[in-house]
Amino acid sequence: MSFGKWPNLARAGQTLLLLEAGTDLGDNRNYSEIINFNLAGNDEKSRWDFFIKHSNDEEREAKYEKMTWRKTDGSFYVGLEPPEGAKRLGIYYPRAATLGGCAMHNGGVCTLPADDEWDAIAELTGDDGWLTSNMRKYFEKMEANEYLPVGTAEHGFTGYVNTTIGDPAFMEQSSDVQKIASEIIKLTGGDAARDINACDPERDQSTGVFGLVSHADKFGKRAGTNTYIRKTLADPAKFPLTEPTAIGVEFLEGPYQYEADPRYNGTKGELGQVFANKEIIISGGSFNSPQILKLSGIGPADELEKFDIPLVKDLPGVGERLADNYEASVLSLASKPLNGSAAPVAVLLKTPTARKNRNVHAWCASFSFEGFYPGFPTNYGPAEYENAEINLNFFEEGGDEDLTEISDGVKKDYIKLQAYSHYATSTCAIGPAEDKMAVLDSKFRVHGVKNLRVVDASAFPSVPGAFSVCPTFMLGEKSSADILTEVATGAPS
Repeated sequence: MSFGKWPNLARAGQTLLLLEAGTDLGDNRNYSEIINFNLAGNDEKSRWDFFIKHSNDEEREAKYEKMTWRKTDGSFYVGLEPPEGAKRLGIYYPRAATLGGCAMHNGGVCTLPADDEWDAIAELTGDDGWLTSNMRKYFEKMEANEYLPVGTAEHGFTGYVNTTIGDPAFMEQSSDVQKIASEIIKLTGGDAARDINACDPERDQSTGVFGLVSHADKFGKRAGTNTYIRKTLADPAKFPLTEPTAIGVEFLEGPYQYEADPRYNGTKGELGQVFANKEIIISGGSFNSPQILKLSGIGPADELEKFDIPLVKDLPGVGERLADNYEASVLSLASKPLNGSAAPVAVLLKTPTARKNRNVHAWCASFSFEGFYPGFPTNYGPAEYENAEINLNFFEEGGDEDLTEISDGVKKDYIKLQAYSHYATSTCAIGPAEDKMAVLDSKFRVHGVKNLRVVDASAFPSVPGAFSVCPTFMLGEKSSADILTEVATGAPS
């Protein structure tokens, strides 16, 4: 989700209503302290339980060690030998229903995609606003950099997304793990303080060790759109309002309305209606934005007809083009027990199969992590899930090359069976109107539907880099700039 546009528009004097499926958990330490992200990801206060398939290969799916099942008593079983009567749900895919979206429970890594990924969108749409030279200004606008000297070119220091790296001196401390990491970096000529987001024409070809950037302040407090929205609401200026026009939204009001919420109890909320003054902007994320469009009659005509949903606009690309990165864990065994946390660094690599830029991003976790599965607790109230089938088609197209890219030094079969992911994009992809699978134009407007935009990671034509949170923040900045340009000129930008 990309919430940065909301406070930007409010601060410019626009009237906004933000409908959020979850609550504001900004004061909850599971969410506000970035080191607790694993707790946040398993917290029922925000957790939505999505289950996916990695492929259509049932034999491979059956070997996934974190396959999740619903037992007859309503609790979860995770593993390869489910008890009798258990129903296979699929592979858990974490989602967050809270103010700030999945940026409130992610690992906090904040890195830019390759420059040519922005340029590709500019070429696809014919809109130079997407060129790297233009998109970089949105990064500068949102960033509050805390790890470089103030005034460093092409970085921002007054925005709402604090960015920090781990202190390289920390690696010289007595921790066993830190000592090992420090020696490895020295042997490879690396620099644990090297800027992974530097504006350098050679950046996307550079490999080796970099400082791992997080969207958190120097005290470890998570920074992002949640904190920006809260600051805007608390601002004494109470930004001036504009004249209203009539555009409406219907919704169900009440807690636990969505079946993916583990607290769902089957009760129906109260039907509500609200009216906006100019446009509707959907930011439901890569799974829920296409769902909202389809429920509104915007999507593939044959699919909507099958579910008796009146057709408003036939857009075959809604919900298609789902893309994600492959992730795999590598655990190392030592000859003796080691203490201490992991090194605060990232390693970027370029494999022989790379099409152009570096294509592997490795980083150190401070714990054993082998994939996602739902929750630390094991018992939940019984519930029937009728989830949409979400299939990432891992290793289908170009699978051999993709597998080689992440498997240097790791067994291929293990990765193919146990790879996981959680950066879904592209289900409402930007593209030209003549592309029947494109959903949005270059200004995030839904093709063929007036006054409706989608602004979140679903808009990307392809996955932007290794971690999608930073470029998704940038989408919020770009969309608000596009909208305010239209407001100022009285015409679509």
